[in-house]
Amino acid sequence: MEKRKKELINFLLFLLGIIIISITFNVFCVPNNYVIGGVSGISIIFNYLFKIKVSTTLLIGNLLLIIIGIIVLGIKETTPSIIGSIFYTLGVYLTENINNWLNIELSSPFLNIITIGVLFGIGSTMIYLAGYSTGGTDILGIIFNKKYGLQLGQALLITNGIIIVLATGIFGFEMLVITVLMRYIESAVIDNLLTGKSDSKVLFINSEKKEEIKDYIINVVKSGISEINVTTGYNKEQNKLIMCVVPTEKCLKLKEKIVKIDKGAFITILDAYEVYGGTNRYKLPLHNFRTY
Repeated sequence: MEKRKKELINFLLFLLGIIIISITFNVFCVPNNYVIGGVSGISIIFNYLFKIKVSTTLLIGNLLLIIIGIIVLGIKETTPSIIGSIFYTLGVYLTENINNWLNIELSSPFLNIITIGVLFGIGSTMIYLAGYSTGGTDILGIIFNKKYGLQLGQALLITNGIIIVLATGIFGFEMLVITVLMRYIESAVIDNLLTGKSDSKVLFINSEKKEEIKDYIINVVKSGISEINVTTGYNKEQNKLIMCVVPTEKCLKLKEKIVKIDKGAFITILDAYEVYGGTNRYKLPLHNFRTY
């Protein structure tokens, strides 16, 4: 019962994401001939050149890709993309005439770009969180990944890049700039919504002056630490790394202090998007400052 409830919630989240993307596409992209890549981009090009309805090109293009996907990858591998392709095509079709009663005209192309990027980012995040995709050229990306060893990101970059270059030749260089900005904003929104803003940093520190560094982290930065046993790859020596999590605003000062203590220290700094529990200074027992 609980599993079915979760599946229903995910499906509703997926549908809401599809609705947001479909409306954004028809309200902002189609009237302005903004090519964003994928089958959607091809549909805008065909609409401009041959006056073919956007939803018609989407339907034909996605059907062809689904057939190719089933032949090359099999039905199991293609199913997630099939669902996304069908519902996205249906969403675009149902909202195709939305501008007849919802006519939104922003005062500048820059506002259009921001609005499209943010709305696409929100809609895409909902779809990804629900465990789906919008299909389309994702199928080609998976084929290149599975059959030719290309990373999925590289494969999608190639397929979408060809479409965007074609659009640039038709609509001009301004189209390329607009597409890059929209995609950048969309990616930033997705990254922030999926992983959150990094408000902490994880530091891994290798130094010959560990005790002095640990003392500074515990008593000045007021953060707990862990010591991790490691074996060096070259000469197989046993060593210990100091690991600590600190607020982002304290990271630079801590790094500068570590270098001041030991100029030969090796420091690796990573983003920490979520931190639960842990040991704060006030929780540490007075006789032992180490956490494991």
